[in-house]
Amino acid sequence: MSHGHILDGIRYILRSPSNEVIASWPDDTNVIDTDVGKIRIKDTGGNKPALVMVPDGPCVIEHFESLITELLPHFRVICFDMPGLGFSYPRLSYDFGLEQNTKIIISVMDALKIERAILSFSCSNSYIAIAVAKYFPERVSRLVLAQTPSIHEMKNQWTKRNVPKPIQLPYIGQTINAIMSKKMASIWYDMALPRDSQHKEDFVNLSLSALHSGGCFCLASIVQGVRNVDDNELNGIEVPTTMVWGNKDWSHKNTKFESFREHVPHCEILEFDGCGHFPNLEQPRAFAALLRDAQ
Repeated sequence: MSHGHILDGIRYILRSPSNEVIASWPDDTNVIDTDVGKIRIKDTGGNKPALVMVPDGPCVIEHFESLITELLPHFRVICFDMPGLGFSYPRLSYDFGLEQNTKIIISVMDALKIERAILSFSCSNSYIAIAVAKYFPERVSRLVLAQTPSIHEMKNQWTKRNVPKPIQLPYIGQTINAIMSKKMASIWYDMALPRDSQHKEDFVNLSLSALHSGGCFCLASIVQGVRNVDDNELNGIEVPTTMVWGNKDWSHKNTKFESFREHVPHCEILEFDGCGHFPNLEQPRAFAALLRDAQ
């Protein structure tokens, strides 16, 4: 495993959200201590079935507001920034690898006393959800994922198409990322959303607002962490799984989403017409209906 992630750990070792930023968050959004560090989390509370979601960077919790509104009557929704995204800053020891990411999900569920939940993750975060379902199947009732091919397809097709080679290089990638995180966040939505999307400005503004307020977007470390995932680590789960993909995602123009069945042969795969990289956020009502039916 490469160690370029150490640069991100050093950059954020003393970082914490300012009092002004924290005051701007709604009452159900806070920073909690877990076994793996401080995590910014939104927890709607209550005794409804638990649903756990994490943003796919450079998205942050705020991007999920419309979806969460649709889900509130039916779920206790937990949405949190993974370390290296938004206002969850990576510790020096955090390597962005699959094992530590799996521990983060379980640590958050333990901190909130959630025994069992639906996990709804997307893109590279979906591999974390699969690992949780594989190693802690008693904690996961269902997976509802989005925009996720096989790990082989992700590393060889998607990464080569979308991630410049320097970003993939340890230390060099983190250095470029530190200098250009805001520019990279803006460019990403040009690639990820449909050309005629009416959502682009909102997506960009929410991401840049977080970054200007001290949030993080550690793309290089995330990409390098995904590269270290082995195909066999994602095989053999039995948890019921649905995977949704948007057919107007330019970044996945040549991706074969059927390849996801290499990991989960029994997976149901659904196409969301007219969506880009974020079918859960671009069509929140339809995606919320899917989650309700998955209970």
